[in-house]
Amino acid sequence: MRRVCTLLTLAIISAAAVPALAGDEKAAPAAAQDPMAMIMPGEHHAHMKKLAGNWDYAMKMWTDPAGAPMETTGKRSAEMILGDRYLVEKYTGQFMGMPFEGHGTMGYDNVQKQYLGTWIDNMGTGIMMSTGTCDGKGTWTMTGEMADPTSGKMVPTRTVMKVADENTYVMEMYLAGPDGKEMKMMEMTHKRVK
Repeated sequence: MRRVCTLLTLAIISAAAVPALAGDEKAAPAAAQDPMAMIMPGEHHAHMKKLAGNWDYAMKMWTDPAGAPMETTGKRSAEMILGDRYLVEKYTGQFMGMPFEGHGTMGYDNVQKQYLGTWIDNMGTGIMMSTGTCDGKGTWTMTGEMADPTSGKMVPTRTVMKVADENTYVMEMYLAGPDGKEMKMMEMTHKRVK
């Protein structure tokens, strides 16, 4: 079965390259790529693996940059799946006195040459999607949009994840504040459970 799937993937990639062979200059760069390299995990996927495991988190959340943050704690579990190609994570905890659960997926697309992320949770009905980069030293910057339930509009987001060491990383999320300028809305400090 695995061989059939691999052959099917290569057939799809080869079919996509046919226009380049026929003289379509827009498709030419894809034809020059090594199809096997495009489907295999690499250094970027190894960076994501640093975020796998079981973690406790402490979260601070601000609605006003001048105000005191709301604080809560919870748990995060994450693992690499599909041959170390994707990181899937699950958050649990309490938020505003209610049980909280959220699920995220992160990957690196070798073709698009960027990180891709999705997020869903039980505090909404939308899917937040983001794209971004990693500096190779343990700092990711992801940007995207999320549905704001208070305004009913899509609002820009920026998330920064910094790995301090193998047992600690911090995630910060930025949104537009009351004055329209970007403000830090959330900070989550993660500590690996040993």
